[in-house]
Amino acid sequence: MKCCSALTALAAIASSASAFSQSSEQKMSRRNALLSGAAAASAALLGPNAASAGETRQGVELTPFNSLAFQYRNSQNGGLDGSRISEPSIPYSDFLDKLSTGDVEFVEFLAPDGDVAYATLKATEGGAKTRIRIGEGFPTEDHEGWSSPAFAIKSVKKMNVPYKFVVPGLGVYKSM
Repeated sequence: MKCCSALTALAAIASSASAFSQSSEQKMSRRNALLSGAAAASAALLGPNAASAGETRQGVELTPFNSLAFQYRNSQNGGLDGSRISEPSIPYSDFLDKLSTGDVEFVEFLAPDGDVAYATLKATEGGAKTRIRIGEGFPTEDHEGWSSPAFAIKSVKKMNVPYKFVVPGLGVYKSM
């Protein structure tokens, strides 16, 4: 499949090169030839990759418009590993469900990157409010990849749920 796209690119480059060899009497100017050749070459190189046709990533079918995001380097980061958390937590997917149903009252992200977050859930019947860590699958900051707590912050902000960033230990410092 990659061979076909390479041959298409080569053909586009050859056609743009032949446009330069046209005589001056012909209607196509050098600038037009350069632009049409560049357009043909870029279309051949940037066009849909036949090798990824029909593939899906994270349940989304790859298209020429979204494949760059899904093929970004270091995209293997699947979020926070719940087995490394030593406190009660809820999976990120459950947090998003509760967020969409209005059951989240407040979210607190710990600085510097927001990799640790706590959600305050509304009180259930006969119960009290619950502050719990957002765990398995929570997007952690990956400075060389696509994963970031900014996605969680965006979801919280979109649902008009109040949130804040907290610097651990700053409260003790302020009380001195």
